[in-house]
Amino acid sequence: MFDHDGVLVDSLTVFTAAFGAACGAHGHPEIASQEQVVALFADNVYDTMATLGMSRETIAAIIGDTAAALSLSPDLHPFPGVPELLSGLAERFDVVVVTSNAAGVVHDFMAREQLTDSVSDVLGVEVDVSKVRKIATIMARYPDQARYFYVGDTRGDMREGAAAGATPLGAGWGWHGAAALRDAGAAFVATTPAELLAFVTDEELSRPS
Repeated sequence: MFDHDGVLVDSLTVFTAAFGAACGAHGHPEIASQEQVVALFADNVYDTMATLGMSRETIAAIIGDTAAALSLSPDLHPFPGVPELLSGLAERFDVVVVTSNAAGVVHDFMAREQLTDSVSDVLGVEVDVSKVRKIATIMARYPDQARYFYVGDTRGDMREGAAAGATPLGAGWGWHGAAALRDAGAAFVATTPAELLAFVTDEELSRPS
């Protein structure tokens, strides 16, 4: 299981600009800088937004505006090595994207980058605002697995993955960096997609059948 932004897609600049603009348009101009936006993902971003006094309606409007801007952006591309990571994993596993973003943004990106065949499903905000519950839903589909990996790039990803019962793996090339991911409980932090592919493949091949 993978997060989307900061793990598969290099979206930090586009996302933070769109999100900051949406916050300003809906009454929260205090969320404007890249640092302020990224800090919201130290835990579940929807919970963090609610603690700032944002109503459900405001949160939905901000996320909707952000998703619309991302879908239209020509500046979103996979990190180097991500296509190979996904195709390599898809040969052995079902790959699922579990994201706080809108599923349509992910589907548009996957289609544009010709990655659709490597991803079995996408669970976005439309399914649930909680990654814990979404990850648990995916785990329930595969009840006989010994363990489940969730790959993310933020502290919140590591915490929600672990809370769901998955093994959190860190994408060290993403938004929060390797040290923060380790501090938040990552079982392993990869510095590149190729390193992540090797880790997952080796771990699974080494398990007794």
